[in-house]
Amino acid sequence: MYKNIHQFIPFQHENAEVKNNIIELARAQDRTKAEGALTATLIYTNVVDYLAKHLLENLYKMSSIYLFKQFGGVFHPDFSKKRTSLPIGQLQAELKNFTFPQKRDFLELLQEFKKLRNQAMHNLMQLDPNDATKNIDADLARIAELAEDLLAKYNVISSGLITIWDAANKNPHSEKS
Repeated sequence: MYKNIHQFIPFQHENAEVKNNIIELARAQDRTKAEGALTATLIYTNVVDYLAKHLLENLYKMSSIYLFKQFGGVFHPDFSKKRTSLPIGQLQAELKNFTFPQKRDFLELLQEFKKLRNQAMHNLMQLDPNDATKNIDADLARIAELAEDLLAKYNVISSGLITIWDAANKNPHSEKS
C-alpha cells in the first residue's frame, strides 16, 4: 500500500513549474520551420505520454486507496506494483478499464494523436531532405492541436476527479446535521 494513504492528494505533479515551462517551450516554437515543428512535436509527444501515464497512475492510486479505506485494509487491490511506463497504446487500453469524466473524448483524442504521430514520424523518414516539411507540415500542426486538446481535457478530468475524490473522502460524521 502507499506510504501514507491519508495524505494522498490526486493529480499533484512533481516539478510542475518545469513541466509548464516545457509546454510553453513547445508553444513558443516557430512551427513554420522544420526545426521548430519537430521540436514542438517531440515535446508534445512526451507531454501526451506523461498525461496518459499520470492519469492512469492516479486512477490506480485513487481506486486502491478508496477500497483500502472502505474495507478497513482487509480488501483492496494493490496497484502499486502495476506498471505504468507503457507505450501510449497500452496506456490507452489500461485507461479503458476505468470510468471517469470525459473518458470517451479523452481516449478518442489519444487514439487520433497516436495514429497521427506514428504517421508523421513514418512519413518523416521517407522524405527528401530538400523537401522535408511539405508533406508533414499539416500533420505536425495537427499533432500540436491534439496535444493542446488533450492537455485541456486532462485538466477537466483531473479537476473533476479531485472533486469526486474530496467528496468520497469527506467524513459524514464530521458534518453537522
